[in-house]
Amino acid sequence: MAENERLKYIGVKELGNLAKGDFCPRCFWYEKHFGPFPSFFPGVFNVIDRNLKNSVWTRWKKEGKLPEWLKVDNVTKILTADSIGVVEKRHGQKYLVAKHKKSGLILRGAPDLILKLKDDTVHIIDFKTSQFKEEDQFFPMYEVQLNGYALLATKMKVSKLSLVYFNPTNEIPNEIFTKENFMLSFGPRIVSVEIKTGLITELLMRAKEILELKTPPSPRENCKGTCYYIEKILESF
Repeated sequence: MAENERLKYIGVKELGNLAKGDFCPRCFWYEKHFGPFPSFFPGVFNVIDRNLKNSVWTRWKKEGKLPEWLKVDNVTKILTADSIGVVEKRHGQKYLVAKHKKSGLILRGAPDLILKLKDDTVHIIDFKTSQFKEEDQFFPMYEVQLNGYALLATKMKVSKLSLVYFNPTNEIPNEIFTKENFMLSFGPRIVSVEIKTGLITELLMRAKEILELKTPPSPRENCKGTCYYIEKILESF
């Protein structure tokens, strides 16, 4: 991705990082200008996420209803992204996009699941393969992601936002990994998220302030993220 495009667009997941307690403006500046360090870990979760979405679509196409594990009421249809907003195609995937007038940034995101309800409003759902916790340090980031999707739904009203956590259903004994084949089991938990799209504007303006800096800002105290490793690399020269 060219630098001007990285600075022009901001994904809802990127924006969500600004809401985390350990957000580092220096890391954000570096990553938007030069791109993030490559990561191999998320690949597993991308596979799980894709399979979850496929299972929902398959059940709906065959039987006209959601899987038993997804308890959502008053659903009349599963919608595609272009049904609720303006889309752009990138690397074979459709993303909702909308330019935020005040900041000038273009917000971009792809919801996991979009459900049309009986009252002609939309229920947007995001899947998380992680253990649900009452005090989840990542919840502020997830909250921004979902509200970002709500803001991108320019063609329809969003009435509900939800996270679906997929928790391991039991402890996994060490000996199970010695077997040639084994199955991991997950149980879903649906958590409602409050609609408050105003926080998206606040974070976009904050992102704009950081990105307009000509030099990297000061790092968060004791940051061990991207900026930390870049400094270590620079010290070696």
